Amino acid sequence: MVNDIFIGDIPLVDGVIEQVILLPDQVKVYFRTDQGKSTVFSLEQVAGVWDRRSAGQEIGGMRTVPWSRTDAQIRDVLMAQVEQGELSEELLSSLSIYSFISSWGEHSILDIAASEIRTQR
Repeated sequence: MVNDIFIGDIPLVDGVIEQVILLPDQVKVYFRTDQGKSTVFSLEQVAGVWDRRSAGQEIGGMRTVPWSRTDAQIRDVLMAQVEQGELSEELLSSLSIYSFISSWGEHSILDIAASEIRTQR
């Protein structure tokens, strides 16, 4: 049975990213909580993914910021996509950066530029 749920309903601390699957315009992050419950994060209208070997790693939480307030490296990549015609300004304006934070420090292990995130158990 698949139920849509809110991210706030999922205990992220000490959970594990099991798998990251890249699809056209979508990313699926398979996640297991520290209590063993599985959740799938589906990110829609994806413009970029920065993965630092996240599969198998414990996370300490998630941070979400508008694309314009993220690291310069990510902003530069997204702006270059707009300049090259690969990304529309309309989609750019709708993007947020969803960052999965390592439980072993305050650094991100997975950043995804997307317009929407949904969760399913």
